[in-house]
Amino acid sequence: MLDFSKFTVDNLAVKSLKDLIAEITFKSDNWDAIVTHVPGAQNGKKVGFIGKMAPVGTPSAGCSPTYVAGNISGAEKTWVMGQWEVPLTLCYTDLIGTIAQYTLKKGTEIGDLTGGEYYTEILVPKLAEAMNDMIWRLGWFGNTAAENVTDGGVITNTVAANLFTTLDGFWKRLFAIATTTPTQKTAIAANAEATLALQKSKLLDSGVARGIFDKLILDADPMIAGQPGAGIFATKSLADALYYDLQHANLLMQPWQTLFAGFDVSSYNGVSIYRVAEWDIMIQQFENNGTTYNLPHRAVYTFPGNLLLGTDGTDPVTDVDFFFDRKDRSNYIYATGTMGTMVLHDNMVQVAY
Repeated sequence: MLDFSKFTVDNLAVKSLKDLIAEITFKSDNWDAIVTHVPGAQNGKKVGFIGKMAPVGTPSAGCSPTYVAGNISGAEKTWVMGQWEVPLTLCYTDLIGTIAQYTLKKGTEIGDLTGGEYYTEILVPKLAEAMNDMIWRLGWFGNTAAENVTDGGVITNTVAANLFTTLDGFWKRLFAIATTTPTQKTAIAANAEATLALQKSKLLDSGVARGIFDKLILDADPMIAGQPGAGIFATKSLADALYYDLQHANLLMQPWQTLFAGFDVSSYNGVSIYRVAEWDIMIQQFENNGTTYNLPHRAVYTFPGNLLLGTDGTDPVTDVDFFFDRKDRSNYIYATGTMGTMVLHDNMVQVAY
């Protein structure tokens, strides 16, 4: 429900919700610019892929050469899916005494909000925005073992931990890869500082950001660079620090080009740098212990085809069921689906945090 306490009913002056100016909120419909959507994914379903053929080409033996088997590497991974749901209810009486009461139907149909102005102008677009945010939150920050700070986890105490426990997201998988293979981790010392101010200021010390990006590029598997869409996907804090560092060293970096809201691209040493503001927003909102943020500066050098987001349907979000129950005179919203993440090639990521 919209918090109507923020608005004043002024002598029936505001009669249309269209008169309200929506609060500016971050919204990105193009989350799939970073990952690849895989429709029809099922829990336990195998994903097989093949690698390169073993090297060939040895000195000629002339007649009667010795034939050997040509080996092609292969591997498979398994989808681990989680089921999410959105169960909401609302009653027309919640709108009585607010500016939205003017959108209600008349007479016996007053309780039916379907098709009305409140439904079309506020509820539907805001629900779509919230479900888009859900994909970002679960897809990147999901953790089946998530807990609040007071319980030993990293989730902000004022945020419900079960908003993250549906599935394991990409960050959890990337951190696991970097832990298993330390050479695939690029450390960011500023993340370990004791205050929010120091976490920010230490990243801006001369040469720090350049050093992080240089190491990301130099330590990464060289095959990454040749993949379609390859680049370093970084939090806005880290990408901005690089830009700041280069400017103060009188070095050049291409200006940022906006691909869509909150997602910009530039280039550094021939590598595309993507600035993903959505990550910063979610870290600050959801992983704040009151003193510091949890790993506020992050990046991964990879390509979209290596990060798979699987869903059971053809679209990440299935149809939403919105209906009015004539017996209890309430309106109900329900949607459900399954989602899972997969890093296809573990060796094709270099993670900074």
